[in-house]
Amino acid sequence: MLVDESDLFYLTDDMPQDEEAGGARPWTVAVIDDDWAVHEATRFALRDYRLDGRGLEILTAGSAADGRRLVAERPDIAVILLDVVMESDDAGLGLVDFIRRDLGNETVRIILRTGQPGQAPERRIVIDHDINDYKAKTELTADRLFTTLTAALRSYAQLERLEVAHRQLAEGNALLEQRVAERTASLREANERLAARGAELARANRLKSEMLGTIAHDLKNPLGIILGRMEILDDLVRQEPPPREAIRAQVEHVRSSARHMGRMIDALIADAMGDALDITLRRGPADLAALVADVATSNRVLAERKGQRLTVEAPERLMFTGDADRLREALDNLVSNAVKYSPGGTNITLSLVREPGRAVCHVRDEGPGLSAEDELRLFGRFQRLSAQPTGGESATGLGLFITRRIAELHGGTVTARSHGPDRGATFSLLLPLDDGDDAP
Repeated sequence: MLVDESDLFYLTDDMPQDEEAGGARPWTVAVIDDDWAVHEATRFALRDYRLDGRGLEILTAGSAADGRRLVAERPDIAVILLDVVMESDDAGLGLVDFIRRDLGNETVRIILRTGQPGQAPERRIVIDHDINDYKAKTELTADRLFTTLTAALRSYAQLERLEVAHRQLAEGNALLEQRVAERTASLREANERLAARGAELARANRLKSEMLGTIAHDLKNPLGIILGRMEILDDLVRQEPPPREAIRAQVEHVRSSARHMGRMIDALIADAMGDALDITLRRGPADLAALVADVATSNRVLAERKGQRLTVEAPERLMFTGDADRLREALDNLVSNAVKYSPGGTNITLSLVREPGRAVCHVRDEGPGLSAEDELRLFGRFQRLSAQPTGGESATGLGLFITRRIAELHGGTVTARSHGPDRGATFSLLLPLDDGDDAP
């Protein structure tokens, strides 16, 4: 007989109370048949059914149309016991196609039960439709129903596990692809930085060659003058008595040529360094704490050779948007100066702190400090301070100038404070933090 739409309901009241308390999710089975007696018989036969500690939740529908609504609303159905002949001779088969093709549900196990096997030949049905079992209602006794349902539920459980594994594998692949993409982007950026650095080195090498050629050409004339005057002086000093005025005149010529040569060298170096100090930035995320640690590590060996103690005080992380390579160069200039001008056995402290709106890196030493004259020309180009390197190191007079230039290009600055004669000094690199920069 046909079942009214009101016969579509969930038999949740049939669930044992102890299972609900235990929290085990029941197996969901749908009975779709237009014969109400089949519903009652199925419920009675499976009333005490349990598999793997889970009971049954039996859902019912009395027609193929009601079955469509049921399977669309409940994608968790594990097994469908489906009649073939309902509103029409092939209503059940149409529902099978709806489940597999329209809903795309390949997991639910479908068992056809028919009271008229002649109208739906088993071989044709199994070949033409994606079903999992075919039974005549007359042969589906309680024991056969138990066996058939158990096999279907175990098959469904295996498919569920495969589905979960497939989903986890897909998520893992997506995560792996993301990491590969991030790593590829990181390598691409590193290659770009290396290419840029290589271009800078090639440019510097060309500049060096041009500079050496220019120096050789421009210095040949004054050097020739000096050599010629020196030969004249050699002849003059051999005379008796030596002609003092003539010697004095030649010495003045030599002095003038030497001064001219010195000015020429200064101009050539200034022009070359001015071109070399045309600094550009490659901005990106930079961890100032990591840069501080890296600079300290690279300078610690030199400090230890002089008996100095280099300590670091910094947070684990302090992000900043800037050029990491240039910032490392600026910090290295400050720390290497502290090592260079501090006596042996003294302390050098490199600290990084976050202040409101900015990050500050302090380099404090226990060296000779700064004189009043030093403070006036501290950050000038080619300026050497009154203090001398304590280990015979060389100095170009460009380190602090470059450091200040790098700081200014980042919107920051560099300051210096002397603590008195022989009480050291503190150099501070101040960098503005944007709203997007991380707190340490």
